[in-house]
Amino acid sequence: MRPSLFASMIAAALAGACGHVPLSSLPKLSRIDMRSTTLADLRAAISLPSDIRPLPGGVTMTIVVNPKDGGRHERKVVLEEVRDATELAALPVVTSPGRRLAVFRLSPADATKLSVFREELLVGVGNSGNRGSLALNADKACRTGELGDKPILMTSYLKTSETQDYVVVARDFDLREAVREVDAKIDLAVAIPPCNP
Repeated sequence: MRPSLFASMIAAALAGACGHVPLSSLPKLSRIDMRSTTLADLRAAISLPSDIRPLPGGVTMTIVVNPKDGGRHERKVVLEEVRDATELAALPVVTSPGRRLAVFRLSPADATKLSVFREELLVGVGNSGNRGSLALNADKACRTGELGDKPILMTSYLKTSETQDYVVVARDFDLREAVREVDAKIDLAVAIPPCNP
């Protein structure tokens, strides 16, 4: 398996997901400010069929800064799955039977490193015209059953210091259909292999 195959699927899904962003999410998402959001508070969540599991080290976040004078600077870090029982118990009820919600965050060390990077290139003196973006990517997942030919629906959420709660980024987006549109030759059984016992 090529390690980026699942990433290509998720990227294809998110690229086409604009039509799946609920209108009620747009005002909340527009409040997020890359210059000031508290990175330690950032949470990303994905609801997938319960037989598909993101693997450790497989979900990453990349911050890209494009200086007004040209060039590109980026930092990529691996997100860790949230396992704190207290935090997970406080989650809004967003799962349903047959679904699994996985929540991810920056490690404290990575939140600090990215905050310094952002401060140097986005917030400091002379950086007022620089633009920044944030991207989430998943490139490792496995499955506990057969995929069959049914839709593989994904819903993604984002929580930041500005939103204060989980906001739907894409609702019921069919990964199978998105992959088909990008490259009909991708074999989902290879892209999402069986989980190790």
